[in-house]
Amino acid sequence: MASESKETRLKQKATLEAKLQKRLTLLAEEGLDEKKVTRDVLVKQLKAKLKKTAVRLRAIAANVKRTADLAAMKAERLAKPKEEAPKATKAAPEPPPEAKPKKKKKKEEETPKA
Repeated sequence: MASESKETRLKQKATLEAKLQKRLTLLAEEGLDEKKVTRDVLVKQLKAKLKKTAVRLRAIAANVKRTADLAAMKAERLAKPKEEAPKATKAAPEPPPEAKPKKKKKKEEETPKA
């Protein structure tokens, strides 16, 4: 069930719902009470798969909405005329700040001791 297609997930959801209904009717025909029906392993599994499918469908819808919003923002940005920003030209580069000459440390002259 690792499909990211909305149509595929909807088909899976319909199939799971049909299986769940079939299982519930089978258990009802056997005369099981509501507690035993809810504790049935297959019913639990089918409900869990339905929940996962619903979560995935919501995530797909959120992705579609986000993609549409981003596309609208991009179209709006492209439709707006560009503002003329002054560009730096190569002819007049900004001179670097003048560096102060480094002071050399005077080495102390040690008198050779004899």
